[in-house]
Amino acid sequence: MVKHPKNIPTNPGIYIFRRGKTPLYVGKAANIRQRLVSYFRKQKDLSPKIQTMLREATNIAFEKTASEVEALIREAELIKKFRPRYNVLMRDDKNYSFVGITREPYPRIFVTHQPHTKGLGVREQGFGGREPTSTPNTLAPKPHPLSPRFIGPFTSASELHATLKLLRRIFPYCTCRTPHKRPCLASQIGRCLGFCCTLDRMVRPAEARAAKKRYRANIQKITALLSGDRTRLAGRLKREMAKAAKHERYEEAAVLRDEVFGLESVFSHRAVIRGPKLAPAWSETESRLQTMLGSDIPLQRIEGYDISNISGTAATGSMAVFTYGQPDKSQYRKFRIKTVKGPNDVAMHGEVLRRRFRHPEWPFPQLIVMDGGKPQLNAARQALAEFRKHDPRLRHIILSALAKREEILFTESGKVIRLSREHPSLFNLFRFVRDESHRFARAYHHRIRQRAFAS
Repeated sequence: MVKHPKNIPTNPGIYIFRRGKTPLYVGKAANIRQRLVSYFRKQKDLSPKIQTMLREATNIAFEKTASEVEALIREAELIKKFRPRYNVLMRDDKNYSFVGITREPYPRIFVTHQPHTKGLGVREQGFGGREPTSTPNTLAPKPHPLSPRFIGPFTSASELHATLKLLRRIFPYCTCRTPHKRPCLASQIGRCLGFCCTLDRMVRPAEARAAKKRYRANIQKITALLSGDRTRLAGRLKREMAKAAKHERYEEAAVLRDEVFGLESVFSHRAVIRGPKLAPAWSETESRLQTMLGSDIPLQRIEGYDISNISGTAATGSMAVFTYGQPDKSQYRKFRIKTVKGPNDVAMHGEVLRRRFRHPEWPFPQLIVMDGGKPQLNAARQALAEFRKHDPRLRHIILSALAKREEILFTESGKVIRLSREHPSLFNLFRFVRDESHRFARAYHHRIRQRAFAS
């Protein structure tokens, strides 16, 4: 009988109960230690199948992952590879989920428990996320030559849906049930490419081929990720981004850069699947923020800027980054002021913004919050104008500046908004962004001063 292992990590990951080297059961966990402990506490409360499995197992292996998304995909990969006996015994086949990808000019993605399909007409096979007509399946189904392609099995349908929702932000695809004339709402918020579900598609053959190629590339990337091929895909995207930048195809390089950043965000954040517990709060805050700013674009990334100096000496600037309302410290950047002499906070803000946007490999924000008032806002506008001429996508960035004490927000559109404690989510968000950028700028400023005193 397997003994309780020592030194179990608290990371997300997968665990494998084995008899010798033979896998008996593969599972995933947001916290491996917490999950494994549950097998050894009050074993009499466990199901008979689990008790039998524990008696048969002789050892446990585990594998850490950076996030729950990666654990979900890795678990599916290992179940498909080993077909562990207790994974089959402990679950009715219908409890497993599979991702289906239809064989259409613009393929659709859906989740199903039944990965066999009777019908050969593509339109009824999972169009718009509906499950196709099905027949009984086994854990490793043999697909019909004309049926959709299936990836799986996945043990959690809810986590699979959450993962697809995240991936759709990076690689948009269509979920419309029927073709239509006007662009769908999903295309307006960047979840659909916009040409895949409209009746008035481009008529030029070259444009149609390019559109289909781009759409299918997104589907192929999602397929690669769900099949466990993330590392190779990320490497390829980075090489393509570097090549596009080298040949001055800057718009293409920017799209690839955003895809790379999106992948890193999804696969490096531990609680990205369990984020939906916090997501309703952020979703509500985001909706209020959009209404307040008069914008309907998703506010995934917010950047806050501040300057720290004493009479112009040892001047530093900071960029604090918030992703989905949470500080993303791996994306923070610091700047030592180089071109401005003397105590000119406004000019320093302009320098920092110019230097920031000389880095097209950094993801673009949807909202910028400067520490200050109208002068700082104008400096940011002038700095950004130089780059907006060459990249139209920068025109959608919302510029703002938050004045201290009065908590008044100045915006590029001319709106002047007094933040109120009656809406604590917005009040606290802006203060948090400003305070983080201030803290980060001061910390760098103090380090520079300490070095100067020590030399």
